[in-house]
Amino acid sequence: MDGTYKITKIGFSLYHLMIVDNNDNSQPIAWVFTKEETTVAISECLRIFVENNDVSVTKVTITDKDCSEISALEKYFPDAEHILCHFHVLKAVDAWLNTLKEIDGVNKERKNDIREKFRKVLYTGTKIELDTANASLYEGSE
Repeated sequence: MDGTYKITKIGFSLYHLMIVDNNDNSQPIAWVFTKEETTVAISECLRIFVENNDVSVTKVTITDKDCSEISALEKYFPDAEHILCHFHVLKAVDAWLNTLKEIDGVNKERKNDIREKFRKVLYTGTKIELDTANASLYEGSE
């Protein structure tokens, strides 16, 4: 699920739902315009969708870091694991790193090191790789 915020002249947001089908292809399945970007508004859209579709096979939901979307999805897809979109996670890390200055003790080389270590954490394939990459991320953070 993702929303394109206030894309119209009257301030509506467009939310869309996509699935990965049995052939491993992404398919758009619903679009919704909403005036508010709240958990209540998103939940109402999902309620209508869930009432008209079998969502019991849903294993994973993906969003950016929007708490309203996450809360609404957890309500209507309680058995699905929720994960954050890698693109949006990396974008958030980059935005945070860009706020740090050399005066904070973080130079360009250190920022690049943190980005690289964070990407290693994000793209691990096993629990052992995750533990190793995570430990590396925290090295030198004291």
